[in-house]
Amino acid sequence: MAEESIVYATHRTRLTAIVIFFILLTGFLSSRIQLITIGLVTLSLILGMRAYVSYMAASLRDLEVEFEHDPPLDGGEFEVRVVLRNRGIIPLGFVEYNLRHSPFIKFSKGATRGFIILPARSETIIRLICSGRVGRHRIGPVEIQARDIFGLYRTRTFKTGSIAYVKIPPSYSVAVLRRLMVYARSLGLSRSRASGTGIEFHSMREYRPGDELKRVEWRKSVKFNKLIVKLTEREAQQNVYILLDSSHVMLSGPYARTVFEHMARAVTAIIAYLSQRGDNFQLIIFGGSEMYGTPSLMRAARGFRVSIENISSVNFEEIAPGDRVEGLMSAYKFLLRTLRRERNIVIIITVIDSQEYLEALIKISKELIGLRNIVYIVNPIITSYDMVGLPVWARGLYTLKTYGILRNQLNYSRILNKEGVNTVLVSSLDAPFKIARLIELHRSR
Repeated sequence: MAEESIVYATHRTRLTAIVIFFILLTGFLSSRIQLITIGLVTLSLILGMRAYVSYMAASLRDLEVEFEHDPPLDGGEFEVRVVLRNRGIIPLGFVEYNLRHSPFIKFSKGATRGFIILPARSETIIRLICSGRVGRHRIGPVEIQARDIFGLYRTRTFKTGSIAYVKIPPSYSVAVLRRLMVYARSLGLSRSRASGTGIEFHSMREYRPGDELKRVEWRKSVKFNKLIVKLTEREAQQNVYILLDSSHVMLSGPYARTVFEHMARAVTAIIAYLSQRGDNFQLIIFGGSEMYGTPSLMRAARGFRVSIENISSVNFEEIAPGDRVEGLMSAYKFLLRTLRRERNIVIIITVIDSQEYLEALIKISKELIGLRNIVYIVNPIITSYDMVGLPVWARGLYTLKTYGILRNQLNYSRILNKEGVNTVLVSSLDAPFKIARLIELHRSR
């Protein structure tokens, strides 16, 4: 019964059985041994194919499947290997396979479905070339079905191999990082010593009304016969909080050139820049079914590694149209739990697509400003170079869609500015430099 449930006869088997019946009937009625022999041989062949396919069905259930891949590259190509191991003593012929995978990744070379022969006691490797893009992408399982050479019997479809995930970190150019450093110096935005809240000594001056008594240096005051206060150097480190939207609206655009992927690369460059500058930063990625991000403020190489790990963990399959306001508010509540007392820079990178979302954005921005933080809404704009590689007819449609988004973004940005919320329009090319300029301008104040 178990074998019958996993092996099925095709229409060819039924037609062949009818033909055999008439051959045998004719042979017996006419006493022609040749017809009887042909009928019995054909019947034996059918039974033999049934036994062979039953063996293949049992072997397919025990088939070992593994997934291997080269180091994944964002914007590049890497090889994915599906390894099939047949431990049995009989070859498995005419095996049809279908590699299931995330619809958000593409394979530029190799076939994700086809027919293969699995030799006995050996392994067969299916090689595919994947076009990389940012995020966490599913590969597997493999759907396998076997049939005999004549197509008389087939097995049911087996799902073999565990699901593997490829995590692709966003790429950024080292040249962009160098340009960010040069850009900051060219604006005169490099760190300078200034008095303020801190622990390092800066200078001394005469007491002024309003100065805290704990800052009075009594020994110097006695020496100069007047009250002298000590000034400390203002902390040069910045606390930068970056909220990156990963909702379905951010996934508009061509393959590997969506708004989210452009902004993920820009954020990666900014985080690398902040790491070299010694700043504290926290990344929160919101908008999907899960929220990713660093648990608190981090810095240097460790903070960079954790941030990149979180960006590469975004699973596009888990992003579906839903309540964007709820995702934004969840990120805001998480931010409040880790937010320092004041003078933090909060950068929210998002696309506004509705009045309700706009109002929620204004609300949380004003609350953060009320807590004496510096808030910027970074509004990414899809630009025309995103159409590179698209056919002519697709460029026309994409231009119309881009124009509508651009018009809406400009309208929403004007409303934000009227409400007293700083808004910056960026493209994927200038986003790192505009964001770095905002950070450095407030550092120098």
